[in-house]
Amino acid sequence: MTATETSTAREEALDSAQGWLIVGLGICLLTAIWGAVFTFTVYADRLAATFGLSSLQVSSVFSITTAFFLLIGGLFGVFAARFSLRPILAAVGVGLVAATALLQIVTSYAGVVVAFALLGTAGGTAFTIVVSLAPQWFDIHEGLATSVTMTGIGLGPLLLPFVWLRLFDRTSLRPAFAIVIGVTAVLVFVSSLVYHRPPRESQSAATVDTAWLRARIGDRRFLSTALGFALAFSWYYVLSAHLVEILTANGIDVRVAAAGLSVIGGVSVFTRIGGGIVGDRVGQRETFVASVVLAGLCTFAFPFARSNLLLYLVLFGFGVALGPLASLWSPIILTRFGSENATATVGLINIAVAGSAFLAPLVVSAIRNATGGSVLPFVVLGASIVLGAGLFHWGTNQRAVS
Repeated sequence: MTATETSTAREEALDSAQGWLIVGLGICLLTAIWGAVFTFTVYADRLAATFGLSSLQVSSVFSITTAFFLLIGGLFGVFAARFSLRPILAAVGVGLVAATALLQIVTSYAGVVVAFALLGTAGGTAFTIVVSLAPQWFDIHEGLATSVTMTGIGLGPLLLPFVWLRLFDRTSLRPAFAIVIGVTAVLVFVSSLVYHRPPRESQSAATVDTAWLRARIGDRRFLSTALGFALAFSWYYVLSAHLVEILTANGIDVRVAAAGLSVIGGVSVFTRIGGGIVGDRVGQRETFVASVVLAGLCTFAFPFARSNLLLYLVLFGFGVALGPLASLWSPIILTRFGSENATATVGLINIAVAGSAFLAPLVVSAIRNATGGSVLPFVVLGASIVLGAGLFHWGTNQRAVS
């Protein structure tokens, strides 16, 4: 194919029905994958009872899962830049099936860790592919398409808590997990038949090799962006791990506490789409940073919300912030650092986020245990979020020279 034919094919592919099909599948995948992993707080007690785990062991399972989701999934995302997406997604489906099967037969803490690490690795690889692929299929509607795709991250926490609770009314953890992850695997296999990159405008994109990685890691702006995003999103992993525990410790019924996670996810579904529209008109970076600052303010306010009304106002604020925060970062980063190797770039960002996803829940838990309260850990967390906003804004400044 000549350069002119390639350019024409690319122009016809962008903003096409094919792109919107990939967006639709992306919504389904993120809903299932994100919902299964990041509603951990809903089924943590069931996990502890089923396998006889201590609270520390349960907390470590979540931290390990999120670390593998972002770290190993991110690494596979980097390697995926060199290969076709379809066989990689098929392998992800096999990994999900293996994780489900393993959880049916293990009886020890080590076995649970291996099963959830496999779940995190498979889910993280799929997440990296979905997040990086959707923007590549759009030009005019890039922000909107990415935001719509990211509604899956909101729909997961909105729907899955009720799915878990409904399943637990009828069965135990193991078969409930088989149902949820089994459906997710089917969605992944279906997507593997459709997912591919749009025609490239040129074939001169840099190969993802050690030189490319050194150039990325040696870029101060990229490092600032990666660290900033990791800090900006840290609150989400803390609430995913501890929200139900914190609320039930304050006397709130477990079903109401689980609904708190749904409030965040449900509100964010609408603010993702709205954030994409506002971002395309006002500026994606400005919209993103404003959302991060709002998340920081809600984090500061969370331990002081003593009434149900104040609590749900804070959770509503988290939902408003989560929409643009979770949907705009990918197009911002790909615009700033190039989309030629989008999957690899997003994979590196996810590797950075793995640190905060692993450490933030553990640090907040440790400070809570040491102080006997939630004020200091959430003040520290809120300060780190605001710092993340500044680092991300500086790193993604288009007018700056790295």
